[in-house]
Amino acid sequence: MDRPQQGVSCRREAYSDMQGEVNVRMAENVLSAKMLGGFSVYYEGREIALDRNTTSKSMQLLQILLMNIEAGGIAKTSLADALYGREEVENKNGSLNNTIFRLKKQLKAAGFPEANYVVIKRGMCRWENETIPVQVDAIEFERLIEKGKQERDPEAKTEAYLAACRLYTGEFLPNMIGEDWVAVRNVHYQELYEESLRQLFGWLQAEERYEEIYQLATTAAGIYPFNDWALWQIDSLIAMSRFREAMAIYEKVTKLFFDELGLPPSPEMLDRARLMAERISQSSGVIHDIKQRISERQKMPGAYYCTYPSFVDIYHVVSRMMERNGMSVYLMLCTLKHEGSDMGSEEREQNVSKALRDSIMGVLRRGDFYTRYNTKQYLVMLPEINQENCAKVSARIDRAFSKKVRRSDFHVDYYVASVVEIDEDAAGEKPKFRNSGPAWGSPGEKESNGEVS
Repeated sequence: MDRPQQGVSCRREAYSDMQGEVNVRMAENVLSAKMLGGFSVYYEGREIALDRNTTSKSMQLLQILLMNIEAGGIAKTSLADALYGREEVENKNGSLNNTIFRLKKQLKAAGFPEANYVVIKRGMCRWENETIPVQVDAIEFERLIEKGKQERDPEAKTEAYLAACRLYTGEFLPNMIGEDWVAVRNVHYQELYEESLRQLFGWLQAEERYEEIYQLATTAAGIYPFNDWALWQIDSLIAMSRFREAMAIYEKVTKLFFDELGLPPSPEMLDRARLMAERISQSSGVIHDIKQRISERQKMPGAYYCTYPSFVDIYHVVSRMMERNGMSVYLMLCTLKHEGSDMGSEEREQNVSKALRDSIMGVLRRGDFYTRYNTKQYLVMLPEINQENCAKVSARIDRAFSKKVRRSDFHVDYYVASVVEIDEDAAGEKPKFRNSGPAWGSPGEKESNGEVS
């Protein structure tokens, strides 16, 4: 029993030593620059405001010089190209000299000691590191990763990667991502971070250090929300039997993917959801908890909105019920159309889509269901209705929609299909809908191409 405790103690001491190495540097009279997640400068333990505009030419000059310290500097011509390459500047060398002069004035005004700061020698431009030592979090991050790669001791390797990944608090200079030199480094650091984090998670998982995985994955998910870091969050919480927290993350992430990308939950996410539901159902006090969770919070008027995966489940249940009681159920596909080539800005498209959603919810019955399939399409389930009455439904939606969107270049196309017909044609890849159009059931109406796209 003593050996695991000693191992944990050793890990903590190793990490403390490594953090101490970083903290000692921070405590010295150095210029400490933070470039991961934003740009800020510290000197003698306090933040220094060199320029209100952190993307100004003088600040870009400082950033480039600091990032090239270990390389011994940067060629003056390359520096001028990095700063003025996209601009029509007649005299790049003269502009660079003026920017250097302005940076020196800003450093002196901020209270830095008397020094030359920027040295130009034999066509190379560098920071005078001897007078004012420098520490940059991005450089330290890469140094720790390299240290971890060289380590042969598994514990020391793990702690080096841990220290590095904890330094990565965001993308490299995110406010300047449009600059070529920033974009290249940003991609490099992101790849290094994600590759290192995946290796680190494997080691931590083997040692059952789930809380550390959760904390690191939470940071990563905040920086890159559309990658798979939420799966690591959920898996680590499941391993710690924190199922409700895991379910909350699942619900948040699936909503984000659907709202921002129009994507349903991935198969991996659905697997986690099923596992969490099973584990939660086995907990104590489950009956009371179930009552609280399944009760509708507010008796809202109009149709019931549900996510697409839930809509599919409801469809399957209703389809089975029809076999027993023979009730009539229709699916209606509502598709937004625009007279022009596109619907305009993304914000405008979202607003029009929301207007259609509100129109559907407002005019349908409480026993009807609907979901958003993508930004331009909604699916509606209409129980206990015939095809003739579907025309009245579409007319009511049209009237409500026209009041909310007073533009003639937008309209809604409607397609309808009986659930019985869909089930009979279950072998097809996509259900086919008949065009309901403005004139429902018109003579000679042909099968439409109103497929869910």
